[in-house]
Amino acid sequence: MRNAMNRDDYLMRAYEFAPRGQALPQSKLTDAQVLEIRSAREKRQDLLEHIRENLSNEALARRLGVHVRTVEKVLHGSTWAHLIAKQPCLDGATP
Repeated sequence: MRNAMNRDDYLMRAYEFAPRGQALPQSKLTDAQVLEIRSAREKRQDLLEHIRENLSNEALARRLGVHVRTVEKVLHGSTWAHLIAKQPCLDGATP
């Protein structure tokens, strides 16, 4: 029984003090790069939420007071095909 506890303690300590991350010789990333990747993920999630809430077809339809399919037809060019926008103009101002 005593050997089992010593073995468990050894394994726990070996894992605790084992080299990790950029301390490993085969590591391709630095700690800073890993933090940059994680930060980019958070920014991406924020941007996706902004797009979903403000720029999605559903959000545009809700804001403009039309059906979602109307927005989809405009984007596809099925309707309003004669109007070619050089720049998207979502605030109501003329380009």
